[in-house]
Amino acid sequence: MKNLMMIHLESLNYQLFMSFPEIFKEIHKIKNEGVLYNHYFSTATSTLMVLGDIFYGGKEQYEVCTSMDYIPKDYFYKDSLFDELKRNGYKTGIFVYPDGGDRESAEERHIAGFQNKMVLIPKYEELLETVEHLISEEPFAVMVCNYISNINFNCYVDNDNILDGTDKWKLGYQYLDKCVGDLIKLLKKKQKLEDTCIVLYGDHGDDFWGHGMHQGLTHAIEPFTNLIHTPMLIFDNNEKGRLKENLVCATDLRQIILVKLGLRQCSKNIKNEYVIARSAYAAQPIRKESFNKSYSITDGKFILLVSNNGLEMYDVEIDFQCGYNLLEQFSTDGLVIRYNVVNKSEIYYHYYHFMEKQEGEIIRLRQTTYYLRKRLYDETLKLYEAAGRTEKDMLEEMSFYKIHYKYR
Repeated sequence: MKNLMMIHLESLNYQLFMSFPEIFKEIHKIKNEGVLYNHYFSTATSTLMVLGDIFYGGKEQYEVCTSMDYIPKDYFYKDSLFDELKRNGYKTGIFVYPDGGDRESAEERHIAGFQNKMVLIPKYEELLETVEHLISEEPFAVMVCNYISNINFNCYVDNDNILDGTDKWKLGYQYLDKCVGDLIKLLKKKQKLEDTCIVLYGDHGDDFWGHGMHQGLTHAIEPFTNLIHTPMLIFDNNEKGRLKENLVCATDLRQIILVKLGLRQCSKNIKNEYVIARSAYAAQPIRKESFNKSYSITDGKFILLVSNNGLEMYDVEIDFQCGYNLLEQFSTDGLVIRYNVVNKSEIYYHYYHFMEKQEGEIIRLRQTTYYLRKRLYDETLKLYEAAGRTEKDMLEEMSFYKIHYKYR
């Protein structure tokens, strides 16, 4: 059977990864030799939420949780990806370095499964030794979560000659990239590379206060594009040097991996019409000052967000940072959305040729909003119902029928 190595790319979004190949040299080697999914979106903006979605292949497992410490009385899914692999004879191991954050409470919630645990290894040399020992036997399934690129944990990098926080931020990513290279070297040393499927994925990106301070938080805030569009790469001896543009997300990883390992049949590539992401579980309260609860839907071209503030829509391609809400150009009475730009003379020239001269663009934005809003409404309601909450609860917390104006 084919082996598996999963590598967690902490706090790394797609734009950062593609913009600085000199920082991510080892990961770009895998990109050039393997398969890059350039329309991969994460399903949450915090690490543990994403891990739960990946392990269980769905978002419903922890929606009932009112906090990251809450332990469900019952579970929607009865086994995880790594539980299934263990059942199929794999020697499994999930390792965290250098600090676990909320790992202990996550273990109590069975975040990695009911037959597997996430093991904290605080020393880097010990991490590599543990992985080397595990991959000595086949078939193996190992996952390495190196959190050193998380802004909270890059205090573990070598502080010698560090000038400022930006240098430390960059060095955290360089340490992450080195770890990827070291893991590949272990596979080569043990002559396991050709028989191993290697999966690398980003859990979320960071927002350096471009959408407000949120008490200084860089992630676990609203699922803007720069938070959920992350790199996903697969190195597999059977498929090399390809770019896949189909829309996939974190909850698809379980199926993709099982197909790659030959444990599940799949007649065609996964291609979603849209991806849903969120910043909190449905049972969690709204905390605008910090973890602002929000949901998003993207079709790969546009992203629509809803929160207690209202609706926001951005062009994923030209406005990766989600700087300008396109719905600022519209007004609504609730259900109907109308084009309604004021002070046209003041924004005439560039705006006119980009928008008003192209009447079809205005129609597209309005129709896209209707389409995405309906599906975001339905998918958000499913998550609320999974948490034991009602449609009324959702409408009290999420403002689907007003526009969030920031600049008017």
